[in-house]
Amino acid sequence: MNQIGLLCQLSTINYQLINHIPYPVNTRKALLPIDRIAITFMAVLTIVTLILLWSGDRTLPQVRDFNWQDRSISAEDTAFTLTFNRSIDRPTVEKQLQIQPPLPGKISWAGSRLAYTLTNPAPYGNTFKVSLQGAREAIGTKRGKEIVPFEGQFRTPDRMFAYISSESANRGRLVIYNFKTKKSTTISPENLIVTDFKVDIHSQKIIFTATDPQTLQSRQPAIATQQVYSISTGIAPRNTDKDQQFTPPGKLELILDNQEYQNVKFDLSPDGNKVVVQRVSRRNPSDFALWVVALDKSAPPTKLKQSGDFVITPDSKQVAAAVGQGVSIFPLTPTQSSNLDFLPKFGNVLSFASDGTAAAMVEYNSDYTKSLFVVSNQGIEQQILKTNGSIWDAKFSPAKDIIYCLATELKTKDNSSQEEPYLTAIDIKTQKVLLMTLLPIQQGIQMSLSPDGLAVIFDQADKGESVDRIIQGGSNGIMWLLPIPHNIRELTTPINPDRLPFSGWHPRWLS
Repeated sequence: MNQIGLLCQLSTINYQLINHIPYPVNTRKALLPIDRIAITFMAVLTIVTLILLWSGDRTLPQVRDFNWQDRSISAEDTAFTLTFNRSIDRPTVEKQLQIQPPLPGKISWAGSRLAYTLTNPAPYGNTFKVSLQGAREAIGTKRGKEIVPFEGQFRTPDRMFAYISSESANRGRLVIYNFKTKKSTTISPENLIVTDFKVDIHSQKIIFTATDPQTLQSRQPAIATQQVYSISTGIAPRNTDKDQQFTPPGKLELILDNQEYQNVKFDLSPDGNKVVVQRVSRRNPSDFALWVVALDKSAPPTKLKQSGDFVITPDSKQVAAAVGQGVSIFPLTPTQSSNLDFLPKFGNVLSFASDGTAAAMVEYNSDYTKSLFVVSNQGIEQQILKTNGSIWDAKFSPAKDIIYCLATELKTKDNSSQEEPYLTAIDIKTQKVLLMTLLPIQQGIQMSLSPDGLAVIFDQADKGESVDRIIQGGSNGIMWLLPIPHNIRELTTPINPDRLPFSGWHPRWLS
């Protein structure tokens, strides 16, 4: 339509309006109100879209999520992730990522998500800051926008351990000590003499065996009357709502009594759900077997089979026990289809690597020596130590590349022989044995490796007796802290441990 025609049409409309001549009406149905709203919304959306297309993406690259933000992590937490809101230039991120205090690790990528896997567990009792600035987005060959500066933080639990006090006013009671606060908390009642204990993985409860003070006074063996208990530590759960209620310290529960059976030894499953107890029938001493107890009472105690020394596997599904002339590995919930693994070469299992890929086992040689082996889950056997004395304990480092071994060497002097204890660090790959410290001559020394692998704590009787004599009140316990240097493989001289300023025995780190 040309301009002259348009002017003519407008003149006609004006003439009709002025002279009240009806203008032709559109015969189509009028729009409803909801239709007008929809059309208006679509029009606005179209305009906004056009503006964005015209102006381009004005948002900046940034960290959208940090999965450890304000969390308390433990030795089980091995990697954190950073998730970005868009494709990011990976080299600039890897160059600019900072962790203070430093934590060695490896970086891997999955799309716009970075995973940082720690080489070793983060040291306990620290707060760590993660920062990133100066990195850029990835947009092909062009120089991308700089990332919004990021800063996050996480922490590790305080260094704490539990022990059995040997102080006269508190003898036989469970105590928790916090290195950061320098505070000791007694959690078990005074009418029980604790003989042994295990801490669950979350440090929320402790499973222990205990007898009554009358046993202490009568000089009876504690094994004859001890029962199995559970007690709360009062340690707050990690990474939960601050208002969440948790169990205060000292809540006691009887797990197994001693009416029909003596409770000899026990082990707590790594998941904290089961206890395996070695029990002897009072009526029939030949009835000597392992029993599995569900702590949630979902099932009654179940009798397994006869065995000697034993330890529960890291998956909490099996137990490795000395049976006959070897080590048998069998399930905690036996079924008809259960297959038993039997290792006739070894006398007992001392410990497992945290992931279950290897075990530390002892072989009793025909020449009356003993050998420490690392046995993989693929059946590969590697001898890493041989001694004419005893091998009491062995613990894998968190990285599973070093074993800390508590052993003895038989020494003869003045026509008499005695076993001299020592603590070593053994490089599994090279089999290099590093003497960490010499220990006092006595039996029954207990050691515990910290969850972050940076310290060993062990006990000693002040009169050189067996630690078990402390239970009877004939001796006091001395506890030592041995820091492990980062360059442990370069160790050339023994380390002097630090004596702790209180008396006790059976120290165990809390996780």
